[in-house]
Amino acid sequence: MDLNLGTEQTEKKPEENSETNKYILSLINFIKQRFPMLEKKMREADMSIQVDDFIKKSLIKACFLSVALIILTAILFMLQNISFILLIPLLILYVIFSVFLFLQEPVALASKRRRNIDREVLFAGRHLWISLKGGLPLFDSIVAISKSNYGEVSKEFNKIAEKVFLGIPLDTAMQETIEDCPSPTFRRIILQIINSVRSGADVANSLEVVLEQVSKEQVIDVKEYGQKLNPLVMFYLVMGIIFPSLGISIGILLLSFAGIRLSGMNIWALVPLIAIIQYSFLTYIELSRPSYDM
Repeated sequence: MDLNLGTEQTEKKPEENSETNKYILSLINFIKQRFPMLEKKMREADMSIQVDDFIKKSLIKACFLSVALIILTAILFMLQNISFILLIPLLILYVIFSVFLFLQEPVALASKRRRNIDREVLFAGRHLWISLKGGLPLFDSIVAISKSNYGEVSKEFNKIAEKVFLGIPLDTAMQETIEDCPSPTFRRIILQIINSVRSGADVANSLEVVLEQVSKEQVIDVKEYGQKLNPLVMFYLVMGIIFPSLGISIGILLLSFAGIRLSGMNIWALVPLIAIIQYSFLTYIELSRPSYDM
């Protein structure tokens, strides 16, 4: 009898594991359907991990974050004598928010790579143009830039060089590389080179034209940022400095006239809100700033 029970338990464990794996795979497929651009963003972010493994790790991190948030919320509810029943819908919201947050990691990394590429792409393009004007072949110029200190731009040129070393034609290697590049400026420059190579035109002259256009666009972006910065600073002064100081004082005064008294805990609860507002403004200003230096 004991031997039969042991064999039954060992047979149930694989079945339970297979059912759990089916649920996990169905959840991963559901997320991939809801986020169809996830795989492309991961390639643009130059992430080596597979999509399914990334989603699994994101789900695990989301569970830990949701548990931490629900524990903090339960402590606040206990201090304020609020019913714990409200924790159920909050837990669902926390899980959805956490999963969405961690799935945005490739988007953030791709955006960071785009800014890093845009910062150096004009200098690398001018390096390439000078090399071509000096009589150096196109592939040798690409290899030279891949070994230079242009950050992410050098990495992109190194991808082109590695593909060519594997026997892929130069124009095809450049075409495949820009498909996973997050920078439209870099794609535009490489596309101009590809068209020149395939049509037999002078690559240096075509590159000079597109670099001049990119340079003018960067100057326009810097001017637009300067014009947009003044209202942003005024809005930040009002919402980030004047409102937290004078607004809270006036609000407490008006509530006292209405017979409503705020405890110290209620006032301290506004501190994280003010911090989030200020951080949001500073982040928006930082992201609005052009990534390149003039």
